[in-house]
Amino acid sequence: MRGREQPFIVYRRGAGIFTVRPRGAKGWLQIGVWAVLVVPLVLWFFDHASATAKGDDFVPALFLFCMGMLAWVIAGLWWVFAHSQVIEYSVMLRDKQRARRAKQRRG
Repeated sequence: MRGREQPFIVYRRGAGIFTVRPRGAKGWLQIGVWAVLVVPLVLWFFDHASATAKGDDFVPALFLFCMGMLAWVIAGLWWVFAHSQVIEYSVMLRDKQRARRAKQRRG
């Protein structure tokens, strides 16, 4: 995919520090669909937890819920990074500084 066709922009600020921005309606739609995909897991967990809050089934259910949420987050980040334009924040700031200095020298 080319830059304008990609539904997300990821600004990387360092190792493990990034910001994801949807680009246009396509990006927002994909974020919305991704958010809706977790609803069945959350509903199942709250239904199960309210029925057996103090029972023996609660700890395994909590573990399954946490693993499901972790898988949901990892898969979502994998999807976003595969369909995004990644911008290194430090490189972007450096380029802006150089352009500003060049403009000051000329004018």
